Amino acid sequence: MGHRSMGYSTIGDKMKEGFKFQDKIDINLKRRRNMETKLVLKGEAIIERREKFTGKVLEREKVHNLIVNTGKERVAKLIGNTESSLSAFGYIAIGTGSTAPNASDTSLETEVTRASGSPSYEASYKCIFEKTFEFGSGESYSITEAGVSDGASETGSTLLDRFTFSAKAVDADTDLYVKITITVS
Repeated sequence: MGHRSMGYSTIGDKMKEGFKFQDKIDINLKRRRNMETKLVLKGEAIIERREKFTGKVLEREKVHNLIVNTGKERVAKLIGNTESSLSAFGYIAIGTGSTAPNASDTSLETEVTRASGSPSYEASYKCIFEKTFEFGSGESYSITEAGVSDGASETGSTLLDRFTFSAKAVDADTDLYVKITITVS
């Protein structure tokens, strides 16, 4: 009866006016699709070559780094706590390799050393790994790559990220400060 008072004799007449029941369903589906959330890991690093005794910054470089496939897999497993033997990431490795990072990297190209990266939570979904590497008498390197790992040794550890940068000449008189920021967005 209500339809007749508005000039419609049936629901079919209403549909002829341009309203389709499917329109409402399509709108709801589009709204649901827009609610998708993607978890993205982004990396950024600061590398400083410093004078050993004064701490004076001799050279500073800021670069983006690549979260590698093994790192993504480990993060997914850590989120779900699917394997009790998994270790959190906490070590920074440095090396002399110069090949551009690739998502399939599982280690640095030519690792020199690694050490605990003092992980901390900064804010705004950022995990920070920092380490100042010191070199002894007779040690001299041109460091060009770094990354975060979950183990104290290269064997058996999982790489989270890898990046390369311009060569930083280090020796007994210079230190290398590495700060790696992983942002979850």
